[in-house]
Amino acid sequence: MAATLTSAGVIHLTAVLPALLIGAYVLARKKGTPVHRATGWLWVSLMLVVDVSAFFLQRDGYSWIHLLALANLVSICAGIVFIRNRKYVAHKACMVGAYLGTAAAGVGAVAPGRFLNILLFGT
Repeated sequence: MAATLTSAGVIHLTAVLPALLIGAYVLARKKGTPVHRATGWLWVSLMLVVDVSAFFLQRDGYSWIHLLALANLVSICAGIVFIRNRKYVAHKACMVGAYLGTAAAGVGAVAPGRFLNILLFGT
């Protein structure tokens, strides 16, 4: 099977790769600073692109992975609501959960037999 990357796939990968790096940076740095807020908003913007573009990546309709993208969107939106209401622990839980969920999806995406594995390694 020859794997070809669609426009949605290019958009998805172009957003997810920096989102993983920026997300790790945001989580590792001091919280509440102007840099944290600015990079956090950049991460949120990238994650919105990642999650929305996931709905355009489908072989035979929607699958359970699309439910994870939806859950990620809800988590990120809830995290924004929580920080606006000064619920720091809930904000952190939502954002860490969204980041870890995205990282786990990335690991799953390169598993043998998955599209990205085929695209990258031809297996």
